[in-house]
Amino acid sequence: MSWFGKKDETAKITDVIFINKNAKYHACLELAKKDATIMFIAWFEETLYELQTFFKEQANTSNIFLYRQVTTHLTENRKIIFVEHYPLHKKEISLFESLKLKEATIYSSMDEPLFTTFGGEKISALMRSMGMQENEPIQHSLITKALKNAQEKIEKKITIEQSALSQGNWFKRNLQQTSE
Repeated sequence: MSWFGKKDETAKITDVIFINKNAKYHACLELAKKDATIMFIAWFEETLYELQTFFKEQANTSNIFLYRQVTTHLTENRKIIFVEHYPLHKKEISLFESLKLKEATIYSSMDEPLFTTFGGEKISALMRSMGMQENEPIQHSLITKALKNAQEKIEKKITIEQSALSQGNWFKRNLQQTSE
């Protein structure tokens, strides 16, 4: 509990944002090469499949899991990287709490639906115009705060959540009537 009556979040979230998904997957691969104990967790089946396929093409069989396959026992003494955000902040926090995570690192890219819903293409173009390289991520507490606010904004629009196999499909199924 904080001073103002709000519950403190259990996990400290660190967002690492790449210009595109390919750069994000390459960064994951480099991490896996350095440390075979790193665990990558996807929220959606499509992301899981894409990352597994990418790793297999690079002759790497790393620890890649779908969120519902992960238990506290599996995460003990391992570095955890989430390879995307879930659109609803409360669902992310619930998983972080159930896994007893003290910190959560989340790799995302500007071309993912969560970002394109809020103008990710414009930010991506700005990053490129500033000379940022594809493999150069951005990371700042203000970005994490903005993402949390975006997720909470989405949460307010959802009355009954419909599951989906991909983040893009999730947005189509749950926010059809809405445009940002």
